[in-house]
Amino acid sequence: MPFTPIPSFTRKRISDVVSDQVKQLISEGTLMPGDRLPAERDLAAQLGVSRPSLREALIRLEADGYIETSGRGGFTVVDVTAPIISKPLAELLLQNPRTSADILELRQGLEAISTVYAAQRATAADLERIGTAFEALKAASLSRDRTSLAELDAAFHLAIADSTHNVALAHVMHGIHTLIREGMRQYHRLIDYDDAMEKQLMAQHQAIYDAVIARDAQKARKAAERHLAFVREIYKEDAAKPSPA
Repeated sequence: MPFTPIPSFTRKRISDVVSDQVKQLISEGTLMPGDRLPAERDLAAQLGVSRPSLREALIRLEADGYIETSGRGGFTVVDVTAPIISKPLAELLLQNPRTSADILELRQGLEAISTVYAAQRATAADLERIGTAFEALKAASLSRDRTSLAELDAAFHLAIADSTHNVALAHVMHGIHTLIREGMRQYHRLIDYDDAMEKQLMAQHQAIYDAVIARDAQKARKAAERHLAFVREIYKEDAAKPSPA
């Protein structure tokens, strides 16, 4: 685990120094949501601090919402980028054609810059997570698993956002996760799961993935912009359809 021993002499309280180190590792993306901290005895040894000082830091981190007690004992890192838009609100927003267009404009900007930073900054572990998310999406697409396509689609884009190591950007992307996921469900429904169009969407995701893995930032940006422009056209075509009599 990436913990650094605490200096023997410090003007700050040992528990504060420990707490600050854990927060920094979370903000850097070194500690990810769901990561399990070492057992208290092992962590105290890695940090070179007493168990009472460590326990004080852990209690404070838990109270502040950075870690939580896991079912098996010990602590795991909390997802500090909790959703800020509820599913009902997301559905209401997406029912409004004007709002749907605004949401897609927002996504186009956020995801274009996410792919750039991910291509530039992703670690080997980040690329592995992106690859896992992409393969899951690809498998669902090939097997025509319609029930999980939107969730896996959103997870792929969020894996890229997490790899930017920009906490503000990742927070916004996770915060609107419900909105993104519901939007994806809607556009998959709009194309009525047409196999040819689903293949186009998959090819676009492949282009994004390939560019990020190749660390080609500009190619990644263009691939993301083409993907979102394609999705926006789907919405435009649906909006232009005559209403049923």
